[in-house]
Amino acid sequence: MISRLKHWALGAIIACTPATALATGGLGCSIDDGNVNLTFESIFSYSDIGGLFQIRGELESKDKRTYKTLQKFALDGSELKQQWFRGNDLKLMIYRETEGDGVPFASVKLIIEATRPPEEEFEYAGKYTLTVEPAVEGSESQAFTVEGKIACSAG
Repeated sequence: MISRLKHWALGAIIACTPATALATGGLGCSIDDGNVNLTFESIFSYSDIGGLFQIRGELESKDKRTYKTLQKFALDGSELKQQWFRGNDLKLMIYRETEGDGVPFASVKLIIEATRPPEEEFEYAGKYTLTVEPAVEGSESQAFTVEGKIACSAG
C-alpha cells in the first residue's frame, strides 16, 4: 500500500495549491515488482469534468528488451493518454514511444485498472498491464506483455 509518508506528501501538495483549487484531492499509485517500478502522483478535481493534473512520477520497465530510452523515464503528464477516475473506478493509460530521425519505433503502454472496495475510503487496488513493443531493426518486432498488482491512494 502507499506509505503514510506518500499520503502526507500528497496532502502537502494539496495544501500548497492556490485557494481556487479547494475542490481537489491527491492521487498516488505505485508498483514495485520484478517487472515494473512506477511512482505516479497527481492532483484531481472532485468535479466530474476536472480530470487529473500536475502529474509527476517515473516509469521503469525492468525488461532488457525494452528500448533504452523507454526503460526509465519521468512522467510529466504528456504520457497520460486516457483516464477514468470516477466513483470506485480508476483506469489510466500511460503511453510513450520513441522519437527522432533514424530511431527505430518502440513503445511502452501501461494500463492501470483499480477499484476501491466498499469498506475503503482512500485505497484502490487492482492490476496493471505493461505492453512493450521492442525495437528490432530489419525484422518484425514481437510485443510482449507483463502484468502485476498496483496500489493507489486518493483523498
